[in-house]
Amino acid sequence: DVLLNDESLQQGLQRSRESFRSLGESANAELQSMDGFMAKAAQTAAGLFAVDKLKDFASAIATVRGEYQQLEIAFETMLGSKSQADALMAQLIDTAATTPFEMKEIAESSKMLLAYGMAADEVNGTLIRLGDIAAGLSIPIKDLAFLYGTTMVQGRLYTQDLNQFLGRGIPLADELAKQFGKNKSEVKKLVEEGKIGFPEVQKAIEALTNEGSKFGGLMEAQSKTIKGQLSNIEDAWEQMMNEIGRSQEEN
Repeated sequence: DVLLNDESLQQGLQRSRESFRSLGESANAELQSMDGFMAKAAQTAAGLFAVDKLKDFASAIATVRGEYQQLEIAFETMLGSKSQADALMAQLIDTAATTPFEMKEIAESSKMLLAYGMAADEVNGTLIRLGDIAAGLSIPIKDLAFLYGTTMVQGRLYTQDLNQFLGRGIPLADELAKQFGKNKSEVKKLVEEGKIGFPEVQKAIEALTNEGSKFGGLMEAQSKTIKGQLSNIEDAWEQMMNEIGRSQEEN
């Protein structure tokens, strides 16, 4: 009877097959539902990520524009002229974009020179010369602006200032020796006696940075290196954000 009458067995197998089929269909539906959920979750996350990045970009624009506004106000206040301040800003932006120095370094050095009483139309040219020396010796341009400006205000070179130049590797004594037809020990004596004024120091710096001289054109040369190019890209990106911020002020 078990071997020949298997109707009950066949019915049981059919029910089992139907149960498995139903289970499979249910599982597939759940997987599809989960896929849909994950896709929606991914889209939502991507949207939130994009919004987050846009907020960061907007914040960066506001920060950069705020810094440039402070510079513009500082220059206008120090010079007493918006047109002169705008002209100086344009020069400094161009210098920062084509040299290995960042705008922040250039701006700080410029404010220092202005505070020491340098004329606005002389600032950028002086910075380029000081920048050539700074680039050649890998020293902060702000340090040179401080030494140069201090000597300008004093009207003469003091021994401690000469030592500051020499300590940074700047062969100022050599150039002064050429000017006066003296040796370096005699130059130091002239400094002690107060016989070397700022005009002689200025002339020595110019001699060190003229075309074909020891430091002449070093900023331009270094700006072509990988590090210099990266610095220029950063400056260009910063200036782009400043222009975007400026355009929003005008709207």
